[in-house]
Amino acid sequence: MDTVAKIKEWINENAPILTNVYQNKYVGMAYDRFASLPPTQQRQVVTGFFIGIIALIMLVLGSSYFSLWASSRKAKKSYVMVDQLLQYQKNRRGQSPQIQHLERNNQLAPMGAFKQYLSDQGRNANISPRVLQIEEKEAPAEREEDAKGAQEVRVKQAMVKIQRINLNQLKAFLQNIEFGQYNLGVSSLKITNDDKVRGYMNVEVAIVAYLFQTDENG
Repeated sequence: MDTVAKIKEWINENAPILTNVYQNKYVGMAYDRFASLPPTQQRQVVTGFFIGIIALIMLVLGSSYFSLWASSRKAKKSYVMVDQLLQYQKNRRGQSPQIQHLERNNQLAPMGAFKQYLSDQGRNANISPRVLQIEEKEAPAEREEDAKGAQEVRVKQAMVKIQRINLNQLKAFLQNIEFGQYNLGVSSLKITNDDKVRGYMNVEVAIVAYLFQTDENG
């Protein structure tokens, strides 16, 4: 009892807020019940009490750790998803101008439109229509599948023959083709010197235009 009295006195002096604990009647009843037990059972009760406290603390810490781990895992998945979405949007923004430029080739789809465009570029290069021959044809359409959806690819081809042009005219014509409003390609180029007029050439150039439309807008 002297030890208990000393503990109560220490609590009164250093932690008076805890006096409500040992003054509670239920705590007093529990203490009286505990004091009436044999010393061996008292040690067992104290040991069990501390084991229960430790188990409760471990349970709380384990639950908190599991909750934190689950939240961290969800956050990591969210970060990965957001990063993928940002990367997808970045790729779409990067490809959009190129796709728009390629889709512009669809204006050449009607028969004769490709030939008329090449004829206009020849006239812009100061090439007379009398020395310019253009044969337009279309290759069979192809169907392709990729991550962005289905694509129907059509190839327009034109064989351009030009007689008696100089180097400046040829250079201007090819620049008009390469840097014009459509995405065109030169698949072959054959140049021979004109036998009758010195400084002039005869040219045969094959030009292709790829036309495609995606189904992702549907």
